[in-house]
Amino acid sequence: MNLLTRDTHALATPAGRLPGTDGHAAAREYLRGRFDELDLAPQWHRFDISPGLQGHNLVGVIPGGDRSLAPILLGAHYDSVIPAPCADDNAAAVAVMLSVAGQIPADSLERDVLIVAFDTEEPPNFISPTMGSTRFVEDFLSRPVHVAIIMDLVGHAAGVGDPDLMCVTGVESHPALVGVVVDLDLPTVPVNNARIGDRSDHHAFREAGMPFLFLTVGEWRHYHDRTDTPDRIDYPKMARLVGDLLTMIGRADAAQMDGARSHDISGLEEASMLRHLGPTLAAMGVASVDSAAPQLRSALGRSCRCCTRN
Repeated sequence: MNLLTRDTHALATPAGRLPGTDGHAAAREYLRGRFDELDLAPQWHRFDISPGLQGHNLVGVIPGGDRSLAPILLGAHYDSVIPAPCADDNAAAVAVMLSVAGQIPADSLERDVLIVAFDTEEPPNFISPTMGSTRFVEDFLSRPVHVAIIMDLVGHAAGVGDPDLMCVTGVESHPALVGVVVDLDLPTVPVNNARIGDRSDHHAFREAGMPFLFLTVGEWRHYHDRTDTPDRIDYPKMARLVGDLLTMIGRADAAQMDGARSHDISGLEEASMLRHLGPTLAAMGVASVDSAAPQLRSALGRSCRCCTRN
């Protein structure tokens, strides 16, 4: 069993990972052990959710050559919405994050890379003051990050078009990010975050004015269901994503950015949509992104399932 499979199975247990439960405590213990194995100098960021209940973000660092530079952050949430495996929401993304962390040697990049397992992303904390990433940005982070790369729902095959399709939002948060996401191994479709809204932990970084990228395949038929089990995860796709993230982090390390600077990505968005979803869109009569917003939203809904959240 490779590490991606092992980590996913270890986290995606029937007990689930609801804060305050034994399953959550077991996931924390497993993550702390893996961070130790990876020599990430882990530390807990604890915060109050409600009286008597705490959230726990786990933060590690891969030191860069110039520690005065703003760090790159790679993050994924590890809590679950129900007492069930929730393998793709979000154990698989955490497994990808751990695999990436294990392949970046210390001092191989100019910038530090922060590896963060976020807690309390799921309802009832979603987009609230008790969301783990919000508490991290407001209470723990000592300086802005160079770019935050967040993953959620990345472990399953896309439901339309190429099954290896990956969506990425946030490219519009800085012009330099175009060069970070082009020509990757997986077919990757940039989508303006405004089209779908904040769907995960990138919310806190966008609100704080930091460049961000959010990678997702979006919702699928097992979303927030007990059927979201490790046997349904696309592990070869996850392995390809690991390679893409290593490429993206290397490119981001060299990119010149100093805070978010929004720009128009409509041309890139349209070109990538038509390239990777061309047959699907053509069958719907969609010739461009902006001229057929309802049809595009429907196509995105079936491919990336990002347009609604239960």
